[in-house]
Amino acid sequence: MASGKAWNRRIALLGGAAVATGAYFALSGPDRPSRRKVTDARTFLRGNAAEPETLDPNLSSGIQESEIMGDLMVGLTTLDAKARSIPGMATHWETAPDGLTWTFHLREALWSDGVPVTAQDFVFGWRRLLDPATASSYAYFLHVVKNGAAVNAGKLPGTALGVTAPDARTLHVHLEHPAPYLLEMLTHATTYPLPRHAVTAHGKNWTRPGNYVSNGPFVLKRWISNDHILVEKNPRFYDAANVALERVIFYPTDDYGAALQRMRAGELDIQMKMPVQQIDWIRKNMPQTIHPVPQLITEIIGINHKREPFGDIRVRAAINLAISREVLSGRIKRNGDVPAYGVVPPGTANYPGGVTFDFVTLPQGQRTEKARALMHDAGYGENRRLKTSYMIRATTPGYQRAVAAAIQQMLAQVYIDIVIVPNDMQVFYPAIQEHDFDICQAGWVADFNDASNFLDLFRSGGGNNWGEYANPRFDALLDAAQRDTDLTSRGEKLAAAEKQLLDDHACMPLWFWTAASMAWPYAKGFEPNIMDYHRSRWVSIDQAARIKQFA
Repeated sequence: MASGKAWNRRIALLGGAAVATGAYFALSGPDRPSRRKVTDARTFLRGNAAEPETLDPNLSSGIQESEIMGDLMVGLTTLDAKARSIPGMATHWETAPDGLTWTFHLREALWSDGVPVTAQDFVFGWRRLLDPATASSYAYFLHVVKNGAAVNAGKLPGTALGVTAPDARTLHVHLEHPAPYLLEMLTHATTYPLPRHAVTAHGKNWTRPGNYVSNGPFVLKRWISNDHILVEKNPRFYDAANVALERVIFYPTDDYGAALQRMRAGELDIQMKMPVQQIDWIRKNMPQTIHPVPQLITEIIGINHKREPFGDIRVRAAINLAISREVLSGRIKRNGDVPAYGVVPPGTANYPGGVTFDFVTLPQGQRTEKARALMHDAGYGENRRLKTSYMIRATTPGYQRAVAAAIQQMLAQVYIDIVIVPNDMQVFYPAIQEHDFDICQAGWVADFNDASNFLDLFRSGGGNNWGEYANPRFDALLDAAQRDTDLTSRGEKLAAAEKQLLDDHACMPLWFWTAASMAWPYAKGFEPNIMDYHRSRWVSIDQAARIKQFA
């Protein structure tokens, strides 16, 4: 998940009803929590990496939004502490022998305002996601549902979508092809139900504090732009009795160095990204806060195939050859990331793996010479260098700038001069969604544990196909995999699609992430996991340990 097309939208980040001052924080001004140590075991302080763009499940696209919405909303299935799929709004389900029809049985549950959650709320939310007017970058997510692509293209009305609610507690889902990963996919924000009554009453303003209606363990209370988001326990949540926290405060912490200082001062209990330039210090002084677990996250350089000369495979191949993944992951990041010579991370379920570029066995010196030869063949050289821009998703000093500077030096050796263009996430992701870049560096976090989630990024016309790569053979291989009900042969077909992607040098994978999150041990229930998703529902605070840590 990284980040449709209606990126001109800007949510009005207005504060909701005033929250009474309590022991958990003091107020410095009418709305802003002061930065001091928390003394209340029921309050959880989260460093959330960046300011969210929106909290509308149909419009969201970033991990910084997903973590907050995962505390507010629950889909048919949801995530446990280890990010495994478990029953959510659905208590149980059946699947037809052909795998094309699923029947979900919903529990008795309420929205946070007391209105019952019904199967029709799912029908409403899914139709809204696919409505062309919504312009969701994630609309393709539900193309797996019968007629989903046609509805999304405006060729059929929303009522033709293969999801029906015969009664308030039953949801039928008819698919275009079998989807063995469906239960994991249904944990994703785009498949959440929507409160029809709230969306109808408030329109796009339904996501404001005071208007936001949720069915999850917490409810939105305050959103102060670029400062914090406060959510409080939802007493109407179906499992409220087992939620230990009373409130969670999410801080946008895109300055990872400053976030580290806040963790040391007791102002954050967890931080979703660490400053890797200080990894040695952290390992020595705060080893109990880091958890080096492999992640289903790929760091990727995106290339705009519609801008010259990047439609030339020789130029794309030269860029791939010139980049030393070992230098980037081993000397700059230094937190255990694995050099990436493919797109799909190791450990992905039901996938054979092992798909790499053909040049993987060549020493870096030979790769660079081969890259120079390709650039010469494409018409470039020392007297005619390719000048272009390189967008990154950070404005503060940190690993992204360090990595970009290293790539700048590597590409300079093959006659490519890049200008590094720093952006914050709210600018970066809208720009690449609109294909407004030459070269960009982005990360993709798995929405669910399946290779298709990474490969679908490059499907022709896909909502998250930033570089507009298009190859009918690649699309056909994905289609063939979709129709295959055998997990082994399906995985082989997906691997063939990945090989086509690499043969085309459609992008430049850099590394597969190892967990870069930090958490104090007193945050019980924070479980490192391959997806790097952490729902506050499962967290409790060992207050005695917290006080001792900062005494």
